[in-house]
Amino acid sequence: DITEEDTRIRRVILGCTTWAETETQRSYVARRYLLTLDAFPMNDAAGVPAGVPYALPGNAVLLEHGPVLAVQSIVYTAMDGTLTTLPTTEYQVDPVSRPGRITPKFGKIWPVTLPQIGAVQITFDVGMIAPVSFDATADTMTVKGIWRTLAVGDAVRVNVSGDSTGALPVPLAELTDYFVQLVVSAGVYKLSTTVGGAAIDLTTTGTGTLFIGTMPNNVIEWLLLRVGSAFEHREAEIAMERGNLVPLDFIDRLLDPSRILLY
Repeated sequence: DITEEDTRIRRVILGCTTWAETETQRSYVARRYLLTLDAFPMNDAAGVPAGVPYALPGNAVLLEHGPVLAVQSIVYTAMDGTLTTLPTTEYQVDPVSRPGRITPKFGKIWPVTLPQIGAVQITFDVGMIAPVSFDATADTMTVKGIWRTLAVGDAVRVNVSGDSTGALPVPLAELTDYFVQLVVSAGVYKLSTTVGGAAIDLTTTGTGTLFIGTMPNNVIEWLLLRVGSAFEHREAEIAMERGNLVPLDFIDRLLDPSRILLY
């Protein structure tokens, strides 16, 4: 019922969110990363015998901070010093594994790069949710942030933030699969309740922060607990718990995402 510490609370929320992403090695709100390598991994997985399972080929590039939405480009410095974009026909992306993986397609190998630091640059998108808006006149959903390109028939879920004042557009509901009925333009879609069904008639545009995708409930609960603890003990390094003084480990842990580790 007061606003004096709203700015501090927002900083605590952002800090704890970054901490959660560091602990889980995931990105919640979708974003774009640039991975820089000195060379492609060695091509030591030229063939895998039939019936022999494997999970991590030696020539795989690992994409952290998933889940992976899309690989935008792979650019490398060729032996003559020119920057070259690797055609998408040359590599395969596995967005399902954790972490995501990129390997050459069957029968292909990674190109030879100039032996210098930063010779390979991979731009990729990751995330679990992205902001959206709705148009009740056009009956459309517009993805306002980074997200994978959707096609007709793709299943999507839409949600609203935990703010009690927020609401999805009528008649949409949370925890419900909807399907892309029409791709109006880049990032703009009409939805249906079934594959190949009629477009949903939206009667409202919704309120609050609306997003596509789903956040795990366990992560949300962790964030609520950590934010509450961090704000309650914002001026202390120890706290009284059942008559005992206990250290607040989360204070120093907030620095973990900013540490530089030298291997």
